[in-house]
Amino acid sequence: MDRTERHAIEHECTKLINRFYYLFNQDMSLVADMFTDDGVLMLGRWQVGPGPESMKEPLHRGSKNMLEGVEVVLNTVSNVVVDVIDESSATGMSCDTFWEHGYYDGDLQGTPAPINAPIGINTWHDEFRCVAGEWKFSKRQMKAVFNNKVWKLQKIRR
Repeated sequence: MDRTERHAIEHECTKLINRFYYLFNQDMSLVADMFTDDGVLMLGRWQVGPGPESMKEPLHRGSKNMLEGVEVVLNTVSNVVVDVIDESSATGMSCDTFWEHGYYDGDLQGTPAPINAPIGINTWHDEFRCVAGEWKFSKRQMKAVFNNKVWKLQKIRR
């Protein structure tokens, strides 16, 4: 594999990571099709998969407060490093910073939402596989590094 091919794979995998966050901040279920048929997503101790179809419903359910405007959520990604193994597999690491504000009292004020500090900073470890010419996640695992609260997928509105 030459340098141009390696850079193209690195670019495609980095683009996949960035698109993941763009979609994840809208409706978490939108990321499901970014995974291989045997792919898994691990968010701390919560795991969905294998495969896109088994991911969609629990991820969508996890987006309920965000979709209803109860939570304003933003994940930003940085420090992306992709290592190409061969023409059809690669690994990656990245960090994300997680921002959230909840309007749990029913006063849905929208954006811009007030914020004092990020909710958490996480590291991600990825395994990528090229399937029919398209790069996908075969495994995406998040580990919390810093956390300002006890992380729960859903909060109950008052």
